[in-house]
Amino acid sequence: MHPIILLFVISLLHAYEARGSDTVTPVFVQKGKDLLLNVTAPVKLVKRSEFKWQFKDSIIFRLFDDNETIIIGPYHGRVEIFLQNHSLLLKNVQQADSGRYTAAVFGNEINYVGKYSVTVQDPVSPVNGTVDLLSNSSDSCNLTVTCSTQDSHHIISTFRCEANTCSQEEGGERSKVTTSGTCLRVYLSKGFSVICNHSNQVSSDEHITMIRDFCFSNPAPVPLNYIIIAFVTVTVVLVIIAIPAAFVQHRKNGKHETKEMKNTVYETVQVKSVNPLVDQNPTDDAAAPSPSSIYSVIEAGP
Repeated sequence: MHPIILLFVISLLHAYEARGSDTVTPVFVQKGKDLLLNVTAPVKLVKRSEFKWQFKDSIIFRLFDDNETIIIGPYHGRVEIFLQNHSLLLKNVQQADSGRYTAAVFGNEINYVGKYSVTVQDPVSPVNGTVDLLSNSSDSCNLTVTCSTQDSHHIISTFRCEANTCSQEEGGERSKVTTSGTCLRVYLSKGFSVICNHSNQVSSDEHITMIRDFCFSNPAPVPLNYIIIAFVTVTVVLVIIAIPAAFVQHRKNGKHETKEMKNTVYETVQVKSVNPLVDQNPTDDAAAPSPSSIYSVIEAGP
């Protein structure tokens, strides 16, 4: 019994020595980005102790009690260690970097100062929303919105719109988790906007559709009637304006012509009255004095 009790005590001591090992922090990082992992407690090195960062069972970095540091081969150029706080920076992470990372001080006991479960994810693919109109009237409509991604995932939900609001009907899909671990959602926002959202823990993409525009923007005969009415109205107004203008212009032109005719007759009469010599017979030309004689007579007057 004593050996069994001794083994039990030893196991309890090991559990106490590594009591921080049960706290694992999940971390998600986008592929191609840099990953920063911090320690959660101060690192204190004593003689014959060392500090290690590990990935699964592989050592990334070692710090000895004399401050000597070693970065293990595969991580040269990809890892930075900040000695002031013992944080780890892993650059340009890839899918193969997903897994368990630990930071601990090794000596007479193991003291974990950081444990992380890292998941590297690709950014989500773009999402698109399409609308199918089911029914439409002057005061309401019903339609479906299909949210789909480039990797062939989709969800369909039904919406109903009335004059002042839209609502998402029961029974349709609202969200789903895809086989790649992403989440695809469709929901109503701000009364008339339907949002298709495709996301994971590191990225998100969305598409917004104004569904009210599909419901109340297609009264086909009405706009045509409005155009015809507007055209006829403008034509009538132009005709009403043009007829009086033409009449006034015609009156002005008539008065101008009459005035010119009167002036012409007046000038003709004036010529005849001031030049009586024109009315004399040709036979009297010899007896009439010459213009120079008349001028002489006038000059010679009293």
